[in-house]
Amino acid sequence: MDQTNFPLDESAVIFTDLQGIRRRGIYRKDQGFVEISETEVPRGEESFFPEEDIAAWEYEPESQSE
Repeated sequence: MDQTNFPLDESAVIFTDLQGIRRRGIYRKDQGFVEISETEVPRGEESFFPEEDIAAWEYEPESQSE
């Protein structure tokens, strides 16, 4: 991953995995990147992506003022 720093905990982000798929989600310091599903998913079935599996990330546009 080119970026050595990560978003603030609980930040809304757009991230790209190592397969080149862009996803919307939340960064959680203790879990990594969590994809936000368009449908409600039980907490135990969320899609988690460890930091080492992320090619790039950026803050969601409305979250940049943080």
